[in-house]
Amino acid sequence: MEKLMIRHVLSKPGSLRIAFATCAAAPLLFACSAFAQEPSPAPATPTQGGPTQNAVGATAPSNAEATAERVIVTGSNIPTAEEVGPNPVDTYRQEDIQKLGVRSSTDLIQRLPAATGSALTENNTNGGDGRAEINLRGILAKETLVLVDGRRVAPVGFAGSTVDINTFPLIDHIDILKDGASAIYGADAVAGVFGIFLKHKFRGLEVGASYGNANMGASNDQAEEMAYLLAGTGDDKTDIVVFAEIYNRAGIFSRDRDISTNGNFSRFGGVDLRSGNFAGRIDAQFPDTSSSVTLTPGLRAPLNAPGTHPYDINTAAGLTAAGYIPRTSSLDTGRPANGVFLYNFAALTPAIAPVDREYFYGSVIRDICDKWLTFFADFKYARTFWDAGPFSGPPDAFNNGSDFVSGDPISATGISVPTQNAFNPFSSATTTVNGVGFITGVRYRSLEAGLRTDKITTNNYMFTGGLRGTFSDLTTNDILKTWGYELGFRYNLDDRVEQFGGIVNVNALRSALLSTDPNTAFDMFGKSINGTGIAGRTNPSVLKSVFVTTNHRGNTSLTLEDSKVYGDLWNLPAGPLSFALGGEHRKETANDQPDPLTASGQTLGATNFQPTKGNRDVWAMYGELRIPVTSPSWNFIGAYSLEFDIAERYEFFSDFGDTEKPKFSVRWQPIDSSLTLRATYNEAFHAPTLSELFTSQAQSFPSVVDPLGLTPDPQVAETIGGNRNLKPENAYEWTYGGVWTPKFIKGLTLSLDWYHIDLRNITALLDPQFIINQNAKGKFPGLVERDPNTGAITNVIATEMNLARIIEEGLDYEAIYQLDTSIFGGGNFGTFTFTLNGTYLARYQQQASPTQKEISIAGSFLGSTSGGSLPHDRVYTSIFYDLGGLDVGATVHYIGQVWDTPGTTNSGVNRKIREYTTLDLIANYTFNFAEPVAEQPVAGLAKDGGKNVKMKDGKDKNVAPVTTASYSECGWRAWLNNTTLTVGMNNVFDRNPPFVAGAFENGYDESTSSIQGRFWYVSVKKRF
Repeated sequence: MEKLMIRHVLSKPGSLRIAFATCAAAPLLFACSAFAQEPSPAPATPTQGGPTQNAVGATAPSNAEATAERVIVTGSNIPTAEEVGPNPVDTYRQEDIQKLGVRSSTDLIQRLPAATGSALTENNTNGGDGRAEINLRGILAKETLVLVDGRRVAPVGFAGSTVDINTFPLIDHIDILKDGASAIYGADAVAGVFGIFLKHKFRGLEVGASYGNANMGASNDQAEEMAYLLAGTGDDKTDIVVFAEIYNRAGIFSRDRDISTNGNFSRFGGVDLRSGNFAGRIDAQFPDTSSSVTLTPGLRAPLNAPGTHPYDINTAAGLTAAGYIPRTSSLDTGRPANGVFLYNFAALTPAIAPVDREYFYGSVIRDICDKWLTFFADFKYARTFWDAGPFSGPPDAFNNGSDFVSGDPISATGISVPTQNAFNPFSSATTTVNGVGFITGVRYRSLEAGLRTDKITTNNYMFTGGLRGTFSDLTTNDILKTWGYELGFRYNLDDRVEQFGGIVNVNALRSALLSTDPNTAFDMFGKSINGTGIAGRTNPSVLKSVFVTTNHRGNTSLTLEDSKVYGDLWNLPAGPLSFALGGEHRKETANDQPDPLTASGQTLGATNFQPTKGNRDVWAMYGELRIPVTSPSWNFIGAYSLEFDIAERYEFFSDFGDTEKPKFSVRWQPIDSSLTLRATYNEAFHAPTLSELFTSQAQSFPSVVDPLGLTPDPQVAETIGGNRNLKPENAYEWTYGGVWTPKFIKGLTLSLDWYHIDLRNITALLDPQFIINQNAKGKFPGLVERDPNTGAITNVIATEMNLARIIEEGLDYEAIYQLDTSIFGGGNFGTFTFTLNGTYLARYQQQASPTQKEISIAGSFLGSTSGGSLPHDRVYTSIFYDLGGLDVGATVHYIGQVWDTPGTTNSGVNRKIREYTTLDLIANYTFNFAEPVAEQPVAGLAKDGGKNVKMKDGKDKNVAPVTTASYSECGWRAWLNNTTLTVGMNNVFDRNPPFVAGAFENGYDESTSSIQGRFWYVSVKKRF
């Protein structure tokens, strides 16, 4: 029986290939047959499509009455002419995105109400890589499926599981499907679909540029510059688009804003995250005190001459003579964070890293044989350079559980320096191992080497091509006229190179610490003030050999082939029974190659990890059926229009077996088209990503707070990485709601949609603070390791793991009202548009394991690397006025209060993170001058209106001359015509983001807000 099951499983990819080939070949065979029987139709005129996929939509049979074009919309593979479908979809056109005050992908993520929770953005300078990822519903960013023109793309190159939306230029519009769509797009579309649609049609030439800055608020100068060129041409058979853009933005330092200028957050209700690990400190007890010692303020080094060891570390006289004093708590309290008694990393580090990007994009669409055979292709290249700088050498970078000099466990904190070291001032040792004396607990910061640097260059390439068409002009059969097909191919590569500077070479440091020669030894006992100057007496050549730059390269790729056919099967009384059938194969690869020094574990200040390499193949078949029960042309009371949509998708994973998931939806208009009720049920299956499975385990050093109060140093070791024993996730989801456009209030549209997600076996990297807090309550046993003597945390195990369950419920709502002033009579004075768009999170429960109780975390902050902020309310409201070329408006963004992470607040008291409200303003004006009317000479009615011409019949005829002149605007009017000027300001009142005690580094949630402050900008674009 076992063998039969194995054979059955292995045979499925072959069956899928046959089905895939059949699906691909059938439309072409039919097309060839029809082409042989029917004459070629006349060339069709081009149509302007709305926000739809770049597929040729099937059209209904022509008749005397005009009918709406049927197009494929996000959430279905079947063309439809309905404005409101069964799936909750928000569409943001390019102008809508601009009106929201969006200047970057990070801005967009932070302004969408449906996007919440933790997501890496460009604000994450410590631990980020410059990406911007979207997290719908606040589960995890990997649960949101990102599509570009309806197809998948490769994740981040560093063995990532999420897509960097920074890499996609020239966006025509964005569709956000706020419902699982596993049966349509793939089993892993759990939280929803973020659909990016690129521009494929454009006529003319357009150039634009913009400049903005944050220097009108509390922040320092942060200039942003952008320029682009867009060109397009074509005719009724061809469309060609070319686009290029450059973008550059400066950074902001933590010290530039009050909230982040100092790591001591106790003034805001948090704790002091400044580090006690600083150069000049030794964890040696001063006699008759319980304090460690530090160099006397003003001293740059101990008082011994290099190469001598005159002092006894075990006596007060010896410590005093060497220049050390007790590091008492009274000295720590209130001291300026200048590296003397506490290290203030915030004084040196960037909060938002500088970045520059270049984009190139080209697209071509060509009707080869009218509309039944259309070729399409596009190519995209995006380059990003992101320049971050984490603070100098983390506090326990020299603590890896054992002393790296001898290989034996000597000190739990700091570093052990041999007594023979040329700069060691002490002749006595605090401990001896294998006959070698050591001074243990020596603290150090690599300030003389400057900040660590983290420079990441991304190159993203994407090619898409294929054939599509419809059979509307190839047959007289009304059913077959609705049929269409598409065959597609995509290759996407995300390649990233990271150069990490200021990293310690363990072997070089070991040799320098063991050296007795001042010219080749490393001084661990000196210090620099505020990170300037040479600390101690280390030779610059030794510094150069100890502090190196590592090179880390990673890439992910996606190769995709797909095909689909769609159309009507037969006509029912209420309308056609429509279908879509398709197949897909994709190959995913991930290759993450660290620097050889990193791979061998010989670095300090960086994450040591092993190479990661993996790949998988996925085969899929899907089908969709739309069944109309009633329609506007055939209905009865209470069922003006009623239709059902049924979809099923089968997928086979080369490493995780197969799955089959359904989707059901209903669309009901009980009275007329003004009220649409809708509901969906969907199941999802999410196999662990290559990153979750194969990423090697490594160590990180986050800042945490021990709720038991047993860990004095805020930074502890954390083990992170993949887990090959992970299980797939399964989700069960439903939505129901409606859209109402009341006839008695023209221009008003209201929508409400309730959603429910039940996700089981979710794979996640939990935030270390969350693990520590739960472990203190008896949960997550074995994940927090403590010193058996002191109880201090020595390591947190935070590798990928399966949680038992997440249940989430909420409400999406929107109100749009367009007031056309012409309805009041007396002329048209413009249009006012009022918008309210929000999401209410009603329930979010998390269960770590089947034996533990569910934890309610709605309205909480769970940590930057876990759930992030999960506010009950996220909403924006706007008002815009449009008259001719003038368009002005204001948008208010609101994020509700959440509870801070327990255990991270001052005195451990619970605190609420305040709400965050910002105001954005924007104004556009487009110059549109009417074309001058060319003078037309009339024969016989004007002087020189014509002349007599001898005709073929020998008679004279007065003929008016045909002008070849081009009439156009001249001078300044020509330059201003079709020119758009824009001025805007985000965060008008320069509000700081709310303080978050549970956030690391800068004291605010980098996923939902920005430290940028007030930001103004101007832009101009000209269309020729």
